[in-house]
Amino acid sequence: MIKFCRILIRSALVLLTLFFSIIPSFSQVQNNNGKDGENIFIVFNTGEGLQYFRELAGQMARLKPYGRVDITVNSPALKGEFECPEGSCDWHEYAAYNRSVEAFFPDKKLLPFIPAGYIAKNRELLLSKVGVLRELGLNATFSSNEPRYLPEEFFEKYPDLRGPRVDHPRRSVQKEFAPCFHKSETVEMYRNMVEQLYKNAPEIHTLYFSMNDAGSGTCWEDWLYSGPNGPSACKNINKSEAIVTMLNVYKQEAIKAGHDVDIYFKGMFTDEEMDDLVLKLPDRCYLAGRNYPPVKNISGMMSETYPVRGIINPLEIIRALGRNADGQGRYIFDFWSSYSRAQDRLETITKIVDIVEDNFKNPIGEGDINALSALKRLCDKWAGAEYSDQLFKAFTELDRSGNENRSAIRGLSTLYWGVSTRQITRPLVFAPKLLTPAEENYFLPYVFNVSVDEARTDYMDIHGGNRELPAGATTKLVGSLKSISGTMERIRNAPEQKFIEDMAMALRLYSCVVRSCGNFNDAQLIRNRNKELLAGLVHRPDKIPTWTGDQYLLDFNAIMRDELDNMQEMIGILESGGMELVSTSKQPFPEDTFILGPDLIDQLKMKRKIMLEHWTDIEGYLKTPFK
Repeated sequence: MIKFCRILIRSALVLLTLFFSIIPSFSQVQNNNGKDGENIFIVFNTGEGLQYFRELAGQMARLKPYGRVDITVNSPALKGEFECPEGSCDWHEYAAYNRSVEAFFPDKKLLPFIPAGYIAKNRELLLSKVGVLRELGLNATFSSNEPRYLPEEFFEKYPDLRGPRVDHPRRSVQKEFAPCFHKSETVEMYRNMVEQLYKNAPEIHTLYFSMNDAGSGTCWEDWLYSGPNGPSACKNINKSEAIVTMLNVYKQEAIKAGHDVDIYFKGMFTDEEMDDLVLKLPDRCYLAGRNYPPVKNISGMMSETYPVRGIINPLEIIRALGRNADGQGRYIFDFWSSYSRAQDRLETITKIVDIVEDNFKNPIGEGDINALSALKRLCDKWAGAEYSDQLFKAFTELDRSGNENRSAIRGLSTLYWGVSTRQITRPLVFAPKLLTPAEENYFLPYVFNVSVDEARTDYMDIHGGNRELPAGATTKLVGSLKSISGTMERIRNAPEQKFIEDMAMALRLYSCVVRSCGNFNDAQLIRNRNKELLAGLVHRPDKIPTWTGDQYLLDFNAIMRDELDNMQEMIGILESGGMELVSTSKQPFPEDTFILGPDLIDQLKMKRKIMLEHWTDIEGYLKTPFK
């Protein structure tokens, strides 16, 4: 009898195993309605034209069998130049390409204050992107800063709707105000705009908002850049009310259009504000730092290496994929740069999707051993048997180096240092005040600073605040990057040879950018220690002989020479095909503080020329060796 029961149990187990083997797992069931248990893939990208978007969407469509795919559709077709004050203002650049609903479907109250051609171009691009998603059976994401500032002329006509001041006093030359969401007229205006948004793009299933930052804000929040402010009438109203009202507008209009939406948002909030806010959120609204669901962040390294693109850390992606998440699996693909000026290469995105798709077919599992095993299989596939170990060494070293150097160079941003203060392209000299207007013209207008004098003379004034690292802090990272690229360059005849060669070149370019940042940091440290001398007149040194000269002069000369050599290396890489690996401005998007110009090579040559012409300026301030 016991033996018979055992046979029955074993038979039942076999049947159960067979039953479950023929039923797809939750992770493999496509369901475009966002039901519980379904994976959701949220894709952030910016606008480099409809063709790029079509190819990007085609790659992401490979993940349809495993869940719902939502791709950002509201990158503008044109920059919001009409908002910038005369003579430009760097603060307005933050949100110039991150557009709210009024840039596409403005309420009739707003129509007179936004150029008709701008609206038409933006709407045309959004609808074209939605059309691509519709063809592919994909869904959409809408991402913006909310509630965003509106034109001053609007508030002159509708003064009762003026909400908080939201610009940054140390970074803006013109004050800006967002609408007050305690006013029923504001709510109705947004309701009309959001209704039109969903009517034209019913595929929108995900929204992502940034609040109280980069052009947005709600009344009386503690961390508004101008301090808590807003209309007196709403000063004592609970601060959460305005945000919840706005979120409900987006939620309710979506439901009217036929489905609910997921809203993710973050912002400049105090802990107390977040604690209060999270208790009042509508269903399926998620606040970062409080009720945010577990997400797996999948991306290349462009947010870290900008303006260089084409670099990925496969081990980091594999680890993220291997982490267990309870319930619904949410994946966020970040393929764009901060402030939406550029996005990663399609070749890079394709490789990332390869890794993700393979994980669904052959789940990686948690833990370092599983991650390293998966990386080795990937290297076998990309480099072939002969060079698999070499590529594996390069990727593990890239991962280790990034983790080790992160704390040593904390605060260094190649976006803010290299690009928005133009350390990549501006000349490194001891006395910048000696440069002529003609010599400054190609870089100084793009340096982020409300003060032209500070932009000219302080290399480490980063967006109005001082940023410094210890001297030599970047040396180790630069060495590691060159070593890793060298390892990749020795790989031959690999199945993915072109991708490996491009990534090796991108790593060399990134090492040049980091090296520039380190040189400008170290140069400014010396300049800070000689402020009094620099404030004085150029003078000849005294006639007392010295065998060594001034140590500061020797140190600064060494930095200048290193930067000169660095520029020569960078020019050589760019002239050998490296321009494809750098984000530069393309029509119709002009060069600005957050994106380099298309004539990058010429600018680097100009930098080299000016540095050589001003090479001896330092000798008018510090002693040279005299023997």
